[in-house]
Amino acid sequence: MLLSAGSRRRAAKVQLLGLAGLAISSYAFNVEMHMDEPGYEAACDIGASFSCTAVSKSPYAHPISHWGLVNHGDLLDVSLAVAGMILYGAYFAAACLWSLNVMPFRQPLFLCVAILGASFSCYLLYVLKFILRDFCIVCTGFHLVNFSMLALAIFEFCDTNGKGKKLA
Repeated sequence: MLLSAGSRRRAAKVQLLGLAGLAISSYAFNVEMHMDEPGYEAACDIGASFSCTAVSKSPYAHPISHWGLVNHGDLLDVSLAVAGMILYGAYFAAACLWSLNVMPFRQPLFLCVAILGASFSCYLLYVLKFILRDFCIVCTGFHLVNFSMLALAIFEFCDTNGKGKKLA
């Protein structure tokens, strides 16, 4: 079955957002790798309360160990930057496969992942504002990508009623 013109446009937007998220995640990973070097100052460190490095050094940057599900430093203790690279890479790859129609349950799966991403962004925004009392421009980029993905997922799901069939 061929994709509708709207689905093809959304697939291209998901690819672009996936690449944007991948670029942001890669930069965050770079900051993470260099933040403990003496004299290192990340370009995203604007001021005392506008610091992506401070956020990256917080325990919230490794949520799985922060929540006590794994020990800090374990293989599964991935940082938000690494999780972002995986998520946004998967978004990009999935959107590239849309036209092949090889992904069963594409619309509901995309919607569920996007809801989880946007919900996690809400949690992280709360942490930034009320716990860390910081502003992170890199984090803002993550959240913009996540909320944009949610909007695209809702449009895609509603356009096809989640079943791959165009609504009448």
